[in-house]
Amino acid sequence: MQLPDGSHVVRLENLASSDGPDVKVWLSDREAGGDWFKYRSGRFLDLGPVKATHGNQNYAVPPGTDLSGLDTVVLWCDRFSVAFGSAALA
Repeated sequence: MQLPDGSHVVRLENLASSDGPDVKVWLSDREAGGDWFKYRSGRFLDLGPVKATHGNQNYAVPPGTDLSGLDTVVLWCDRFSVAFGSAALA
């Protein structure tokens, strides 16, 4: 979502996920769903650690980031190289 000042944030609403080690929020160029290991091989943008496993959260996108093609949000576990979940961006 673009804010009035031109910056971008990714907002997760009604998130419900299991807890895990080293879980990050990524934007990916891979389609949501399917093989939970596929996201590492695509283009991705790491937005930082997941703030909580439930609820609404905002994640800032670094200024100047090229968001073209990054149309999936992924909860990625770095320790085990697996997605905890993914969804197409609305």
